[in-house]
Amino acid sequence: MTKVCILDYGSGNVGSVNNLIKFLDYECIISNNPEEIEKSSHIILPGVGAFGAAMQKVKEKIPIEKLEKEIFDKKKPFLGICVGMQLMANASEEFGEYKGLGWIEGRVKKIKSK
Repeated sequence: MTKVCILDYGSGNVGSVNNLIKFLDYECIISNNPEEIEKSSHIILPGVGAFGAAMQKVKEKIPIEKLEKEIFDKKKPFLGICVGMQLMANASEEFGEYKGLGWIEGRVKKIKSK
């Protein structure tokens, strides 16, 4: 059975993601609770906003060690949306230099624009 856990750290449009998952007729919960993360079959980290602020909120509100165990040890499918995807990188240079989760080798670089 598919049970999707949407992580809520205050920087993502969890309501829209929740509506989409329910529309697809999957069981869904919005939670940062380690037990709920463990019970889920899939995990989504949505995100809106700047990398540094989002990373700080993730550190404060999401049990990263538990999340890594579920993703890397138990091989649960994980989806990062928008800045939620960027946070998986080693670092970002958006509005300064910020360390990411380091799950994907690489840096989020600022695009030069005029």
